[in-house]
Amino acid sequence: MMDGNSLRAGVRWLAHALWRNPLRRRLDRVTAIAILVLLGAAVLMVPAAIVAGNANYAAEAREAAVAASTRRPVEAVVTSAPVAHVISGAEHESTSYSAGVSWTGADGRAHVDTAAVPAATVLGGTVRLWVDRVDRITVAPRSEAQVRASAGAVAFEIAVAGELLCAGLIWCVRGIADACAERAWTREWKIVEAKWLEH
Repeated sequence: MMDGNSLRAGVRWLAHALWRNPLRRRLDRVTAIAILVLLGAAVLMVPAAIVAGNANYAAEAREAAVAASTRRPVEAVVTSAPVAHVISGAEHESTSYSAGVSWTGADGRAHVDTAAVPAATVLGGTVRLWVDRVDRITVAPRSEAQVRASAGAVAFEIAVAGELLCAGLIWCVRGIADACAERAWTREWKIVEAKWLEH
């Protein structure tokens, strides 16, 4: 993490590289300009992330509205004891439950199916399900909280990834520039040293 002294040193280096300085090389100026561009990009990552988050929210809100218009909730009666399903993963395992359910469709007829149910479900109890226009079990439309959480996550991920990318590129630019400057100083010092040794 950059402390106050490192930040001040970086600002001084940029100032010396960009303004009139008899010791400034073309490489210093090019490096400073590249770093300024990357710093500008890092600053712009925040509004870019906000724009992306807003776009994600608008798209998912439209999808949720369409889903809500084609689905409806029903209170279904549990017609069989819940059955546990254990799913083993590489690091952990999870358990889900399913049971037979029945409900009255929009056409007034009884419908039966198997649905995922909470662990505490009991035979004869009721569960809330979502069905589509032809009374097939489907998932619930996304809630406003879920849509906002998704948009916030997108914005946060873009902002963090963008800042890390810019920081990494700045570090690479400085590293390459320092290596080039070191080689240039070494070549020039050999020339100067040879002239000094002649006298």
